[in-house]
Amino acid sequence: MKKVLFLFVLLCTLNISAQNSEIKVDLLDILVLRTLDVSYEHQLNDEASMGLSVFINFEPKSNDFRYNEDFQITPYFRQFLTDTGGFDVFGELFGTFNFAETEEDEFGDTKNYSDFALGLGAGAKHISRNGYIFEINAGIGRNLFNSSVSRQFVPRFGISVGKQF
Repeated sequence: MKKVLFLFVLLCTLNISAQNSEIKVDLLDILVLRTLDVSYEHQLNDEASMGLSVFINFEPKSNDFRYNEDFQITPYFRQFLTDTGGFDVFGELFGTFNFAETEEDEFGDTKNYSDFALGLGAGAKHISRNGYIFEINAGIGRNLFNSSVSRQFVPRFGISVGKQF
């Protein structure tokens, strides 16, 4: 509940103005991995934007293929490299606060941990004339602090749809 309240307060404090903001949902995560990844992005100018992504994992820990992270908050900065009116290519610098639980040790015990990763990514985005968004992105970050218990790398990839307002 604290996480949801924190997310609500954070989104309410962001500067939202007409035609410069976007809300997106990662379809790949919803359909394939039973996770929710929602992003808010604000266009700073024609060449740059910044945003915040929130990730929640609903996949059971017993499944063979799942993200290790249970919850992530990922602020990011994007620099657009092309402006074609079609798919615009971007590079991304991101940081992610990630929370998870370690795998069971020989005694069946697990530990909760939190960490912060810095990473790089790239992708492409298309915005239709009506303001609908289709985006593909991929990246990887490296955890910096709890290396004794957390994973070394944190993936960031997705296929998202959304709306510009």
